[in-house]
Amino acid sequence: MCFLIPIKYGKRTYPNGIDPKIEELAGHFDKKSISPRMDYSLHTEYSVGKRKFETNILNDFPIIKKSHKKLIPQLWVNKEWSHEFSKFIIKLVGNNIPPKIIEIHPPFNDYCNSISAFLVNYEIFENEILKAFPNTEILIENRTGTMYSGGKFLISTNQDIIKLTELLRKLQLRLNVVLDIPQLFTVHRINLIKISKTKIEKTLHPIKKYRDRIAGIHIWGKRKNIKGRLVSHVGDLNSYFNYNQNLKNAFLSEIHEIFNDGKSRYFVPEVNSSNDDLASIINDFKNAGFIFI
Repeated sequence: MCFLIPIKYGKRTYPNGIDPKIEELAGHFDKKSISPRMDYSLHTEYSVGKRKFETNILNDFPIIKKSHKKLIPQLWVNKEWSHEFSKFIIKLVGNNIPPKIIEIHPPFNDYCNSISAFLVNYEIFENEILKAFPNTEILIENRTGTMYSGGKFLISTNQDIIKLTELLRKLQLRLNVVLDIPQLFTVHRINLIKISKTKIEKTLHPIKKYRDRIAGIHIWGKRKNIKGRLVSHVGDLNSYFNYNQNLKNAFLSEIHEIFNDGKSRYFVPEVNSSNDDLASIINDFKNAGFIFI
């Protein structure tokens, strides 16, 4: 059985019968405060573009403030940064209920050249966060796509995810993975023009042996705009797979096989376009055998 725990994302409303009990809240470096209305997943800095680093909350964290390249944040630069990052999260949460989930993101490889080196810094963060919020889950998202220059995200490909999970098992850290499937496809050069069933399977299937460390998935669509340019986080799985139902069904079948282990996983639909697009994605997952709980 494949169980999904829905998380409310942005302004989108789930279709009837699905009532999310967790919401995603932004927790990047320009956030001044948070106001949760329910259990929440705190989506921390993801280093796509520039930050101002001007909020009062950052005044106590000089290493975070100076760790950037052309104002794009550099993550996990050293142990001191990790210590400040835990304190930043604790201060941002303040008197609110502790986060159900803290979602973090990988460093760039121009200053952090191995997953092992990243985990040395990360372990400090985990220890301090779990002292403050012992029941919080910490998840890391695979990443690609940024305005940053000179380096790439350290954890992007399926082999990066495999290496990470092997080390997490060895080191017995609590960190797990939230798998952003469209970003994984992007880094493996799966696009709407050259997409194929074989490429989908080769990209996803190696992860199956490591599914015990995958605690959630991100999913979203792409759609061509008037100029023919693909726009991310817009559309549904039909537009993502260029309206090829066989490819869409092959994709859904593959991820159902990977996660058909009876474990409940978080489901984050990063859909910015419409409730209809979200409902279409939900229906596709339901028809593939996923159960929303």
